[in-house]
Amino acid sequence: MRISIALCVYNGANFLQMQLDSINRQSRLPDELVVCDDCSSDDTIEILKAFSVQAKFSVRIYQNEKNLGVVANFLKAMTLCTGELIALADQDDIWSPDKLAGAEKMLVETGDCANALYCSRLEYVDTGGMPIALSAIPGHVDFGNAVVENIATGCSVVFGLGIRHRLLQAEPAVMLMHDWWAYLVATAFGRVVYDKTPQVKYRQHAENVAGWLPTPKKIRHRIRSLFARLRSGKNGADSLNQAARFIDAYPDLSAEKRHMVLELLALRQAGVIKRLHYAFNPRIYRNNPIENFGLRIMILMGWH
Repeated sequence: MRISIALCVYNGANFLQMQLDSINRQSRLPDELVVCDDCSSDDTIEILKAFSVQAKFSVRIYQNEKNLGVVANFLKAMTLCTGELIALADQDDIWSPDKLAGAEKMLVETGDCANALYCSRLEYVDTGGMPIALSAIPGHVDFGNAVVENIATGCSVVFGLGIRHRLLQAEPAVMLMHDWWAYLVATAFGRVVYDKTPQVKYRQHAENVAGWLPTPKKIRHRIRSLFARLRSGKNGADSLNQAARFIDAYPDLSAEKRHMVLELLALRQAGVIKRLHYAFNPRIYRNNPIENFGLRIMILMGWH
């Protein structure tokens, strides 16, 4: 089975070499590394070209003519991959030596690699690579969770061609992030396998698209974001708005999953008694107990 890595880069010179070295040290080497550069202006391309000469596998480098943004750039990289399994990679992380080997093993064990998605626990590290924390192990890994939360962080994700096909059926503009959409796809049409062993050192720095915060800061951030949204008059939570776009993108989604999203959308306009009943009998869950409680409050108030 061939494994492709889809690596997207943009001005990644500060940390890129360490990520490339960690890929080159894999116990199960990839068959190819496909890199899409989103108009970098630093030494990113020079680093990649030098690496391609000494890499233990094929390296193909593509330079975008215009800046596509994170989501569209990753979708482009996926289309260029030729392997049966596609591993997504960010420019600033460090992979454990057995990441690809472990992902391949767990996906093969599902019996349907094409429609399975692998993701793992993360070790958060600072700019110098020193440990900060471990990501929590999720108790819910299903569509009811994917509607409101993403546990499949892109730098840990590996998936088959069936998942890629579904991803490419949707436009980048409808996705909050490509990895969250992949999690929705896998829980809706396939299977997710979660590796409880951290396989990626997820570097935290000022340029992170998404990252780690201590629980108190994360809660304060979510509360501030909620009240900013309410003051601005925006309609509903971004996660549920994305779920609404998801069910529109896939007419063949099961009636059960479609109803799960439509029921939540209808509750925005429902009376308080209906919202109260749903809040205490939910079909959606966040994995952090405090955040899950906050989700129920949002549903009760009609803020979801």
